[in-house]
Amino acid sequence: MHAFWEQLVTSTRTWAAETLGTKCEPVVASRRVVSGSQSEGIRDNQFTVFFGAEVSPGLSAVMIDERIAVRCGTVRLHQSADSLADASPLFLKLLCEQPVIALWNRIGKGLTEHKVDVLKTAQSDASATAGKFDANSRYLQVIVNITLGEEASPITFMFHLDYMQRYARRHVQNIVDRKKHACQNSPKSLSDSVRASAVALDAVLERVSLTIGECSRLQVGTVIPLANADAGKLSLSAETINGSVDIGVGELGVWKRQRALKLHQPIPESFARDLVDL
Repeated sequence: MHAFWEQLVTSTRTWAAETLGTKCEPVVASRRVVSGSQSEGIRDNQFTVFFGAEVSPGLSAVMIDERIAVRCGTVRLHQSADSLADASPLFLKLLCEQPVIALWNRIGKGLTEHKVDVLKTAQSDASATAGKFDANSRYLQVIVNITLGEEASPITFMFHLDYMQRYARRHVQNIVDRKKHACQNSPKSLSDSVRASAVALDAVLERVSLTIGECSRLQVGTVIPLANADAGKLSLSAETINGSVDIGVGELGVWKRQRALKLHQPIPESFARDLVDL
């Protein structure tokens, strides 16, 4: 599940830069399964924001510490940390609720069943979350540390374990499906696909090399002489992934009232062999 953990770290990093005005490299410090009864510190913490199961079936809660809450307040109010030294916990919580919801929004975008950017607020109390944080519910508790100054401050994410187990099974199934799809692109199927593809062929009368300066001076009416042009000696050119390749020589003619190119020689054996080997 590398993609999930990378998304979690990346989203936290971007959120910290935009919301806290700090550049940091978040670190996943802890991952463990806890029961609802073991998460009293989450439920009782004044800086925990809960999210309703209807719009957030996986990420049930996000908790920040006081240092992050103070930083949220200073950034939102454009004040120094000293000015909030005597602020009440309730006031700090009100200041940090919207930033935490913004973090939930970022993390939720990586979880397929989350309904982020909805008009209905995602914030709720613990009893409306997935599992309701009761004694029988289980959660994946993930602590991500970010650096404020010289100290690390934790952000705690509480994911409903049943949801994450389903998410992990889908993740594994997606890997299996991708491998199965890759197996279908076997050499035989690739060969059939190539043989059914179209390739552009050009009859080249003459090629002229120009400098970039000369090209910049081209305009309507410019005459470029083709000194070596010969209607009896045209090159047949094919477009490949490596560019244009000459594969034969012929002469300009007419076939059934249409302009045509009559080849004077077969295409190179090496080019034909590469096509056959596909």
